Amino acid sequence: MKNETAQKSALLVMHCQNDIVDPKGLYSDSGAFTEVERRGTLEKIAAVLEAARKAGMMVVFVNNEFSKGYPELKGNTLPICDAAKAGNSFLIGTWGVKNPDVIKPVETDIVLRNYNTSSFSYTNLDQMLRARCIEKLYLTGVATNFVVESTARYGAELNYEIHVLEDCCASWSKEMHEFAISMTLPQFGIVESAETLFQALQA
Repeated sequence: MKNETAQKSALLVMHCQNDIVDPKGLYSDSGAFTEVERRGTLEKIAAVLEAARKAGMMVVFVNNEFSKGYPELKGNTLPICDAAKAGNSFLIGTWGVKNPDVIKPVETDIVLRNYNTSSFSYTNLDQMLRARCIEKLYLTGVATNFVVESTARYGAELNYEIHVLEDCCASWSKEMHEFAISMTLPQFGIVESAETLFQALQA
């Protein structure tokens, strides 16, 4: 019989792309690479991915990718994304938007392209989750106070049970991560460690 957690849950891996998490990435000077390396974030996500796939859990990669010329962006409406435009980063088809080998998607995973800080904005994520009767979302990614927090807020509003895997997230600085983890994310879901998911998948 399929594990209940695996059957009703989805694991989201958000914005863990070379432009952010690799030292050669165009956005690595934000501090994200340093924090990801210090926290061992990618290795921890890789372990979660292995457990989730083995249990048959839905796995979704959400990658920030813009078209040439950045037609998805308008003026000053989203300064955090305008920074990508200024740095000529996150362009579709480039090395920078790919996921590192340690966590790269496999054939059974779903890969979504998005243009915002929320995994739900301008994507069909909600439709796919409902088609699979998913009730719980386990969130991982970079940055904690941007894509993780935005997705947690939006997901909670859509009535999903949100679980943030704290040790599978990182931000531009230790302070930014800790503020989101302690002050904002607990208002939208459950903050826990990857070990909690491992135990649920083994139950």
